[in-house]
Amino acid sequence: MKYLVKEISEGNCDITLLPENLNDRNLLAETTKSVQQSYQETIQAHYEHALKNQVHGNAAFVSLNNEESNYPKRVNVNYQIILS
Repeated sequence: MKYLVKEISEGNCDITLLPENLNDRNLLAETTKSVQQSYQETIQAHYEHALKNQVHGNAAFVSLNNEESNYPKRVNVNYQIILS
């Protein structure tokens, strides 16, 4: 899966998942009405990977903005940088 990350403001960005193969397309095509826990964890892992690789290595999710999102393909998230 590839990612397109667009920073909206500090601590807020859009993440779009771009499928690279049939498995990725099938993952995004699954229904979201009765989402299984493993499906949610897989999708969230993709978002976290995009944040860490495209925004900052220490970026962490704060919240998902449902009204600004087209889940699961594109989401708008709030994040923060965790400094050790």
